[in-house]
Amino acid sequence: MRKQQLVAVIAAIFAYTVWDQLRRSISPWIDSTLTAIGVPHLIVQLILLVLPQVLLLEVVLKLLFLSLTFRSPKFVPAQPEDWKGFNQDKLNDDTSELEKLGFVYLTDYRVLSHRVIARLFAHPQKFCFAELGQHEDFPMFCSISFSLEKQWSVAVTNMPSFAISFAFLWQPRDLIKYFENTSENMMFQALLDLREQVSRDLGLELVQDMRAETYFELERKRTRDRRRSFLYSSVIWRLLKWLWFSLNPQDEYLGAYSKLNGKR
Repeated sequence: MRKQQLVAVIAAIFAYTVWDQLRRSISPWIDSTLTAIGVPHLIVQLILLVLPQVLLLEVVLKLLFLSLTFRSPKFVPAQPEDWKGFNQDKLNDDTSELEKLGFVYLTDYRVLSHRVIARLFAHPQKFCFAELGQHEDFPMFCSISFSLEKQWSVAVTNMPSFAISFAFLWQPRDLIKYFENTSENMMFQALLDLREQVSRDLGLELVQDMRAETYFELERKRTRDRRRSFLYSSVIWRLLKWLWFSLNPQDEYLGAYSKLNGKR
């Protein structure tokens, strides 16, 4: 068992122990309070049966997610041998396609905590980052993105797991469009079209620093923001969002921008 998984299990056991003691103390108080204001006894018993389980599930799941998912990413240089076992032909083809679009290679890197390897590019004229990456359990993906002032970001991607990202990762100022079986050229053009519209509507300037370290620092900050947002939200509500999005798939997430502009 990995260290972070062991920590998560220990934290979950600790949370359950603390909650079990707390539940015994507050259940009589909840019972007497609800009964005193006229809540039927059957409803009181149902609340006492369901509420502790819901609250315990919230605590345990939150500890697990915080321990396993929202750790600050560690970006380390990748070597050619690290790509062994991945789709080398597609990597070369997609690299060539991005370079034809004007992107310049920056670096290959790995994210240790997420078992991800990626190749990072920058477009020195259009001020966009592009990334070719692959998780051990998923096919290779391409994402192209840019950042605006005040922590707004816009991206197009063909990365799978769109629903779970919607529920657990994206923030209100993250704008995402999903493309399936689409060339890098079409994704890039879609991003530029979206950028013109979003930049005009928000009245914000592009972030023009195209260094690899700038990209990594933006990703680390986004992880901190996601962790903070997750800490103060309901895990069960996020799971319901995941289920809703899975049953009602969409190809974009426009967050706070949709509210500002009356879009869906």
